[in-house]
Amino acid sequence: MKFPRLVALLAALSLSLGVVGGVAASTTEQCQSQLTTLRADTVASQSSFANPKDVDGLVAKLDAAAAKLQVEKNTDAVHKLVDFQTTLNALASSPKPKVDAEVAQRLVQEAQAVIDCINAVGSEYCRERSLA
Repeated sequence: MKFPRLVALLAALSLSLGVVGGVAASTTEQCQSQLTTLRADTVASQSSFANPKDVDGLVAKLDAAAAKLQVEKNTDAVHKLVDFQTTLNALASSPKPKVDAEVAQRLVQEAQAVIDCINAVGSEYCRERSLA
């Protein structure tokens, strides 16, 4: 590939990533909304858990993540969500599963969407700071 074509290709790729990044960029409010939905879905899934205390612990992690997100401690919020995912995976994969595996997977995926949202907020913030 000739150099001018390579430059044009890289420029087009950069623009498309910028557009996709701009569309994917989230606000903290959107992430909070997703987190609220995840909390409601977790509570609604209580019958899929062997022990109601496990649900209480998961909800506590989500509440902690929401509190961190509210004070713009995005990294801490993501850590709480990763803890949520890790706990769900452990409950689902224990020798005697303590939660329905499909429910656990759905909640883990939903938590990942919130993590992605939070990371997009952070990326947008970094981009704005670098342009200022």
